[in-house]
Amino acid sequence: MQLPRTAGHPYQALAADVVAQMERGSLNVDDQLPSVRELAKTYGVTIATAQRAVSQLASDGYVRTVPGLGTFVTAKPVDAAGSPVAVTPERFAELEAEVAELAKVVDEIRRKVGGGDR
Repeated sequence: MQLPRTAGHPYQALAADVVAQMERGSLNVDDQLPSVRELAKTYGVTIATAQRAVSQLASDGYVRTVPGLGTFVTAKPVDAAGSPVAVTPERFAELEAEVAELAKVVDEIRRKVGGGDR
């Protein structure tokens, strides 16, 4: 299978094709993607290009890589309006920190209310 010629980079075309397979239902949540080597061979690209496509899919939240097991399709996160959003590991860490700070605020409020401090 050759990638369609696009104005973008080949890794973008490969990633877009994988997303299209997800949207068509050819790839479903928890399905395993072919290995990077298999993707490179199938799409006629270098291993580096296939790896970059998988990395892009992961950073966009479409797949997750489990060391020693492979890369798997994930449910695409959506925002309150139902639009897809990417939750990168960095963003996840930021959200965890925000939740921890909010938990501290809640604990402080509980202590003040329970302790009679006003």
